[in-house]
Amino acid sequence: MSKEIYQKCVREDIRNGISVPRCVMCGEEDQVVLEKHHNFTRNASEEIVLLCKNCHAKITNEQNKVSPKSRSTDASYLEKIAYQLVTIGAMLRDTGKQLIKIGHELIHYVQNCSSKLY
Repeated sequence: MSKEIYQKCVREDIRNGISVPRCVMCGEEDQVVLEKHHNFTRNASEEIVLLCKNCHAKITNEQNKVSPKSRSTDASYLEKIAYQLVTIGAMLRDTGKQLIKIGHELIHYVQNCSSKLY
C-alpha cells in the first residue's frame, strides 16, 4: 500500500470511528511513539507501515545487518530480493511472538475466566 493510500485509509477509519492508528506489530496506540517505516528502503519503495519506536528499531536493526551496497538502488535484483526477505522475516519473527502470546492468553481466558462461549 502506498503512503498516500495508507494515510487516506487511516484518516477515513478515524473519521468513521473504526480504528485508531497503531503499530502493525505490537498494537501500540500511543501516537507519540508511532513512526512510519519504509519496508524496502526509502529509495526503493513507497510501501510503508506504522510501527512503534521499539518495533521500528528491531526491524531497522535487522535491515542494517545487510551491507549498504546490497540495499542500495544499485543493488542487483537478487540482493534486493534478499533484503526484502530479511525485512519480511524480521517482521514475521516478532509478529509470531505476539501471536503466540495472544494465543496463550486466550486459552487462559477461556479455561479460567469465561463461562463456556460455545
